[in-house]
Amino acid sequence: MGGEWHEVRHELFGTGFGADAMLGLLDPDWVVADLGCGTGDAAERLAPIVAEVVAVDREQAMLEASRKRLAEFGNIRFVEGDLLDLDLESESVDAAVMMLVLHHLPEPEAAIAEAARILRPGGVLLVVDMVAHDRDTYQLTMGHEHLGFEESAILEFGDRGGFDRVSWRRLRPMPGGKGPGLFAASLFKRA
Repeated sequence: MGGEWHEVRHELFGTGFGADAMLGLLDPDWVVADLGCGTGDAAERLAPIVAEVVAVDREQAMLEASRKRLAEFGNIRFVEGDLLDLDLESESVDAAVMMLVLHHLPEPEAAIAEAARILRPGGVLLVVDMVAHDRDTYQLTMGHEHLGFEESAILEFGDRGGFDRVSWRRLRPMPGGKGPGLFAASLFKRA
């Protein structure tokens, strides 16, 4: 069965179960901030796993859409706010995520430093965003402030923002994806 197992496994169980199962690595007692939550995709995945999700967005319309879509979850707190000046207590969350939000911010380095402020010592920030690209139409049509980021920029932002360890990796393209490449960076706050 060796070489056939890959196809058999996908036929029996689908292709997404592994990513969902890996969410089990999160501590169920954690409070996780979804910074720039948009319509709540990350909050939706996190809510069944952790104690509380704090979903933050500057756009009231995004929060309303997210609140409506995720009404079944009783452990998501919605907060309207600016990622450069969060209305959250210092050292109040165990982990935070920024999913495709950093490129929208005028001061991404300041947003990363602000995320460090709300993280407990030893906390982790996960940033998923676009690698540097040349699609300048994104700035005109979608309001992007930045055309993605080089690894060196994220490492520098993390170092200056209060993180002692940063790992950065380019993500594999998803079938059917038409946008620029993506990266995932894990930034670990100094303990």
